[in-house]
Amino acid sequence: MTALAARSGRSRLGAPTAPMALTALAAAGLGYAAHHASPLAGHAAETAAFVVILATAIAVGFAAAAATRRPIALPEVVVAAPGADSLRTAQTRDLDFCGALQTRALGHGFFVALGPRFLRSYHATFLESPHSVALIASFDGHPVGALMGVLDPGAHRRWTLRHRGLRLAARGLLALASRPALALRFLRTRVARYGGAWWRHRRGAGAATSEGAAGRLAVLSHVAVLPGARGTGTGRRLVDAFVAAARGSGVDRVTLVTLEGDEGAGEFYARLGWLAGKLHVNPEGRGMREWSLAARQAEEVR
Repeated sequence: MTALAARSGRSRLGAPTAPMALTALAAAGLGYAAHHASPLAGHAAETAAFVVILATAIAVGFAAAAATRRPIALPEVVVAAPGADSLRTAQTRDLDFCGALQTRALGHGFFVALGPRFLRSYHATFLESPHSVALIASFDGHPVGALMGVLDPGAHRRWTLRHRGLRLAARGLLALASRPALALRFLRTRVARYGGAWWRHRRGAGAATSEGAAGRLAVLSHVAVLPGARGTGTGRRLVDAFVAAARGSGVDRVTLVTLEGDEGAGEFYARLGWLAGKLHVNPEGRGMREWSLAARQAEEVR
């Protein structure tokens, strides 16, 4: 028997407050009208520059306002017997849920700070890329958990830059334009790294399949389960499904990083047979521990 209900807890995801395309068009139309209306009909260079800057500012302002999405309710009450969940491939209709879940469970991440529209575009790459896996766990047809991972990090990165790079960049810049403090954080901690990745992509560097010291590597990007569904084995089944997919694609080892200490999920992965690796410090100064599992030996651990 399963039961699931939505109560109170909300995340900043849902239907957009205004279509971005319409707001951008309205701003462009306003700029055009102002440029050709008296007393700005002289077409002086200064006037044209002023109108273009004004229209751009209006477009950015309206688009930033449109980027705010009404909150959706995440299920707070989940009653289910262990093993009652089912797994399926994530679909476009799951993107808002995935964003809301990541915001709640992994709110420390920089991508979460960029807002729901960026998260939606980011998660969509896992659904669309041929080098990734996106899974949803559900109880009685309602999503309660999600996992996203990459079977070939190098190939996935190249596919994303080639096919979705401009969209992600536009969404990211829009988010930064409306969040000055976050923009400064980005300039301090990430602009050089992201710029370097883009430059290497443009030069065609790193075209080989992702390899580590132990062979081909897959990366479990993130996995989360609603608090009410924890303790039912849902997280383990999501992780096991990803490891099985990695093993089936010929991957030798699966890796991930999680926060060190009580805030991270190290104990969870240790129970699943993963081995702790190096400790890194992320751009915000927080400790991140590597964990890995030999994909070809994973069945023995089970």
